Amino acid sequence: MKKPKAILFDLDDTILAFSTASERAWEKCCDIFIQNNAVAFTSRELYESILKTRKCYWSDPERNKKGRENMKNARREVFGCALEKFGFNEREAIYATADSYTKLQETLWTLFDGTADALETLKKLNIRMAVVTNGATEIQRGKLERFNILPYFEHIITDAETGVSKPDVRIYKIALDKLSLDPASVWMIGDHLVWDVEGPQKAGIFSVWNDFKREGLPGNNLIQPNMIVSSISEMVSNIETI
Repeated sequence: MKKPKAILFDLDDTILAFSTASERAWEKCCDIFIQNNAVAFTSRELYESILKTRKCYWSDPERNKKGRENMKNARREVFGCALEKFGFNEREAIYATADSYTKLQETLWTLFDGTADALETLKKLNIRMAVVTNGATEIQRGKLERFNILPYFEHIITDAETGVSKPDVRIYKIALDKLSLDPASVWMIGDHLVWDVEGPQKAGIFSVWNDFKREGLPGNNLIQPNMIVSSISEMVSNIETI
């Protein structure tokens, strides 16, 4: 293992604590929905239905890509499907709650602790940085601008801009071309075992899995990361020892 010349970063749940914000926002929206609608189920039952529906919805590659092109509509679909099991189908209430989730979730976004300091350390080590993410370019770039970390990254590479999505090996090769580096000198870090580990490995990139929930590899998993960490900060600490 040698020190990388550049690192490719996933964005959501690697740099940004996205899932935590999502869960908190859905919990709050479920509470408000129950308060405003006469229903026979609880806020917790609704929240658990959303979690199951969301996992199913986003696990489908085609639906995932289509949903990311219109997040507002995707969240309306997820919330509507979660309510179907309870026999609730009042469109106006469904749309109002889903739209309030979208607004609330954005206010809850935060960087993972230590991220800004870790990026600054990488800069001092002369390690170049780029982001490779699935999503709308304007939205993903806006997240980095909001937390004043955009200047750390030479390139923001999105599937919306390139026309290919993770884990398609072509998007990682596009990143390598933009950096003018060979895969042996580049690392990637991300939370998704397929998108951020298996995909980059197929391009010859050293891949770091960000196990930010500290749950360990799934029991039926066949993908083997080159390194496992629980944060960008931990990865940077490992690099400093090389």
